[in-house]
Amino acid sequence: MRVEFSLTRKGQIFSFDFIVAFSIFVLLLTIFTVQVGQYIIHSSEIKERQDMDNEAYEISDVFFREGVPSNWTDSNVKIIGLESNERISWDKIKKFENLGYQKTLILLGSKYDYNLQIFNKSSVIWEFGKNPENYSSIAKIVRISILNNTIISIQVLIFK
Repeated sequence: MRVEFSLTRKGQIFSFDFIVAFSIFVLLLTIFTVQVGQYIIHSSEIKERQDMDNEAYEISDVFFREGVPSNWTDSNVKIIGLESNERISWDKIKKFENLGYQKTLILLGSKYDYNLQIFNKSSVIWEFGKNPENYSSIAKIVRISILNNTIISIQVLIFK
């Protein structure tokens, strides 16, 4: 049995089958790359949204703690709190306003701008912070409390 090799016959690397298979491979690779990129963008947006929601909730906690020290002033405040005797204190709200936006931003440890509003049944009775006009992301938390023996809604907006 004799095996002969012929140098006159050449392999055809670029046959029609190869071109179709290669085109399908490139198409699938492109789709996969685009999908992975979209997933990364989407997951970072979700993480940012969760961070903003958490920060809005943490800022809303200001209305439900007394602060440190509990009788804080603008010169000795370490942790801001607007509650006294399990009710929101109007005096502490005024002290909070007097601290100014920049100082409250630092004391709250916020990396986002914020706007706080207190509503009674029909209207806004107090507002503090920046107006959320030109923003790319926003988070909103609404909580219920008592101010001057009246049930109120507290709205916290966090935005960037």
